[in-house]
Amino acid sequence: MQTSEPAQDRDEWAPAGLDAGTPIYRAIADALGADVESGRLRPGDRLPTHRDLARRLRVNVMTVSRAYAEAGRRGLVEGEVGRGTFVRRRERNVTRFEPRLEVPEPEATMERGTRPRGTRLVDFHFNLPVGDSSILDATEILEELAGSHRPLLYTGYTTAGAGDHRAAGAEWIARGGLEADPERVLVCGGAQHAMTVTLASLAGPGDLVLTEALTYPGVKALASVLGLRLQGLPMDAGGLLPDAFEAACRKSAPRALYCMPTMQNPTGVVMDTERRRQVAEIARRHGVAIIEDDTYGYLCAEPPAPLSSFAPELGYFLTGTSKNLTAGLRIGYLQAPAAGGATSGLIERLEGNVAALTWMAAPLMAEIAARWIRSGQADAMIRWKRREAATRRRLYERLLGDYPTGSDAGCSHVWLPLPRPWRADDFVLQARRRGVGVTGAETFVVGRATAPHAVRVCLGTPTSREEVERGLGLLAEMLAGAPEVGASIV
Repeated sequence: MQTSEPAQDRDEWAPAGLDAGTPIYRAIADALGADVESGRLRPGDRLPTHRDLARRLRVNVMTVSRAYAEAGRRGLVEGEVGRGTFVRRRERNVTRFEPRLEVPEPEATMERGTRPRGTRLVDFHFNLPVGDSSILDATEILEELAGSHRPLLYTGYTTAGAGDHRAAGAEWIARGGLEADPERVLVCGGAQHAMTVTLASLAGPGDLVLTEALTYPGVKALASVLGLRLQGLPMDAGGLLPDAFEAACRKSAPRALYCMPTMQNPTGVVMDTERRRQVAEIARRHGVAIIEDDTYGYLCAEPPAPLSSFAPELGYFLTGTSKNLTAGLRIGYLQAPAAGGATSGLIERLEGNVAALTWMAAPLMAEIAARWIRSGQADAMIRWKRREAATRRRLYERLLGDYPTGSDAGCSHVWLPLPRPWRADDFVLQARRRGVGVTGAETFVVGRATAPHAVRVCLGTPTSREEVERGLGLLAEMLAGAPEVGASIV
């Protein structure tokens, strides 16, 4: 049995040299990792205090704190309150963080109908964004804000958002191809909040709102809370059918149409320009407001012009930062219709509902979003996400390409129609037992319409490509076989 060596005080430790082309905090962490790997630092060794190392390197204490935090993220060090920072005790040292995958045990060790022991669920269920923390460095921007003289935590109520935050929102909206005006932009606490504000401003209990036949579950939940009636419109491979929209407008008196023209959730369809023009013209003829949810539009490198651009006097354009930047940044932007067709007091009514629901979006979050947008880091993250989505989609095509999907090639969520004799509920159940989470079509169906036999597979949620590949491989094995007889009987 191996015995651990006693901890040594390494108060004299300092990097032998730092890479001038790397941020200082990261260069310190790199050097620390190299010294651990070489044996200069051993497991259990106590490192200099933040203040001592900062003085030795002639940097500020915050830089050393960030370096130790980065080293901790890589699994190199651990801290003990009141004692200091220590080289982590473990069997093997690594110098960079990599997701750890648990390998399934052989089939012989599995019980029928259960997840393989020793594995964790490959989660294709929730539509979470994948991201690269080195692009959006939260520590760096929080350090900047700590040194800023702007009193973000002491501001009064700015219901629509501070002027520069609204301007950043307009700049972000304009990237999607829509003419944007800061005076018509409201900063919200996420895209879901923006949707709540919009629907509450347009419709009341019992009013009819049209959606696609398969729609984002969040709008279904919101309609239930607000007492709205939803009606799903038939779709084809190009999105919602204009003729069906026209018929619904003639038969009823819808207050609004909610839709996702670009990277629709759950189908991943992108509506073409001509259909957008047709839908906008129908909305104009019948005076129906358009609520355009552009949550996933960032994945489309060359999207068609926004639907709202074809009827700017009716379009409420929604987008956010949680999907396209990072999940914890709960900031959304809502652009109200152009003044030409907007009723008197529209902005005031929207602001009133922002205030009624949350008073205002958190200024600190709005400031972070604005700085990332203006610095170009937000654009860099989107470029990275597009590349990563394309890579993961290639994995999907390699393993499941024999099963047709209508989802756009750049979309990170894929709509998978199931071959006979699979039923969606059986597939979801059996996939989970195999260790893979997917979402059945029933979740997205509006009203009591019959759900198609299909599932949504979200490729962005797993932390690594290896995990994506493993999960897709398990789904491919299932589709190549037959449903388990009686698997859903309880």
